[in-house]
Amino acid sequence: MSLRTTGIARALAVAALVAAASTQSCAYFNTLYNARRVYREAEKAGVDESAARQQREKYKEVVKKCAQMIQYYPKSRWVDDAMFLMGTALVRQEEYDKAIRTFQEILANFPKSDYAPRSIYWLALAYHLKQDDAQALAYAERFLKEYPRHDLRFDALFLGGDIKRALEDYEGALDYYGVVATEAKKKEIVDESRLKSAELFYGRGEWEKAAASYRKVLRKGIPWEQRYAISLALGECLAKTGECVEALALFDGLLVKATATLEIPPLLLGRAASYACMDSLPRALAGYVDVGAKYPKSIYSAEAYYRIGIIYQERLDSLKLAADAFAKVGSEYANSEFAPVSLERSGSIKRLLDLQKSAGTGESAEQAAEKRFMAAEIQLTRLEDIPMALAGYAAVLDSFPETPVAPKAAYAIAWIRQNRLREKEAAIERYRALIERYPRSYQAKGALYQLGLAGADSLRAYLQAYRDSALADTTAAPGPAPAVPAAPDTLGGANATPGALPAPADTLNPAKRGGAG
Repeated sequence: MSLRTTGIARALAVAALVAAASTQSCAYFNTLYNARRVYREAEKAGVDESAARQQREKYKEVVKKCAQMIQYYPKSRWVDDAMFLMGTALVRQEEYDKAIRTFQEILANFPKSDYAPRSIYWLALAYHLKQDDAQALAYAERFLKEYPRHDLRFDALFLGGDIKRALEDYEGALDYYGVVATEAKKKEIVDESRLKSAELFYGRGEWEKAAASYRKVLRKGIPWEQRYAISLALGECLAKTGECVEALALFDGLLVKATATLEIPPLLLGRAASYACMDSLPRALAGYVDVGAKYPKSIYSAEAYYRIGIIYQERLDSLKLAADAFAKVGSEYANSEFAPVSLERSGSIKRLLDLQKSAGTGESAEQAAEKRFMAAEIQLTRLEDIPMALAGYAAVLDSFPETPVAPKAAYAIAWIRQNRLREKEAAIERYRALIERYPRSYQAKGALYQLGLAGADSLRAYLQAYRDSALADTTAAPGPAPAVPAAPDTLGGANATPGALPAPADTLNPAKRGGAG
């Protein structure tokens, strides 16, 4: 064979190899292209049940195509593309463990790939969706540290805020959202950060801060659906903070512009809440009754009857009417968020009314004291009516000071002052009075324990000596308590333990009153 012939043969062989490689490359790329197309279709799917099923099937198809490409073409330069696409599809399928392994393989095998930073972000997202937020936060922080200028920076900051929120680190979440508001140039991204902050404030009941954030987002040009939702939340915040007239004007303005049927009832509920805020209770009740009549057996009528019950219970002191309103909530809409609490309130009020009705002549002082004490327990632990609960406990102390429930009532008053009203000085005086008046009681021991936890060591030592003396003297009533230092320790000092004091009752069992220690 001549040199020329040999050269031609080699050229043909090389051409064949190049053609084969090109064919394989094209086949691989086309498969990847199709996988990406299917993924985009899945991302754009609708929200109904049929679309959701189709979406799941498309994600499965993406995973299958990517797996085949990786298996048949492991040396291709598009392997990391396929692995990343497969990982994101697995996340969409809620196959979080498989997705996590896929992203970790990208980091191990392709650390210089453009998909490495994106894989770190998706690892944070996958762990967050898996509810392993400690790991999620670690990856989010790693992404922000290693890639501070990446185009996913704001996504990572939002995700970090959501993770912090899930971890109940609310200040940390607000810090993340605040960085976005400070750094972002696009109005849409800034608005999103403010909305997330507003939702967080709203969820924590910080109505003024929530209102301030909502106000910053409201502007001309935003779509009606977004304006409606933000304005509705803002109106609720205004009614909570006493800006009643502004809240009413906001709801009235929205009612003029609202066209969709489902937009109307929340606005009517908001108007009624505004009237309640203004102490115009007849108008508020009429507004809620109107919602109940116009939208029966709905989440709106359920909320309306709940609000009616609250007004009758807390503002008009009409317990019977309150119980009747609460009893309707579950029958209007059993899955309403207000149904469980309404059922409990209705039952508690009926029990309270039964206790009040059964009180009368012919019962012993201990029986009468026990009924008043149980009524106060219901007011506190079931109905969250602190003024009425305090009045009930005080009545036990004033009218039945020698009964077994009297020291329990004294302990309850101190607990409320400390934990519900945050009145430190008043709480310490109540604990002191309890120990002086009932030194031999189990509740005195509980009061000493709480003073110790709070760091009131000097006062505790004096009162401990007084109690020890009273316990040692079984024949005579104890004398006055020893003198206390001019500047005694107070609750909430350097060694205070917030929340250490137990609730005043355990499922309304008076035997457990003051059981700490």
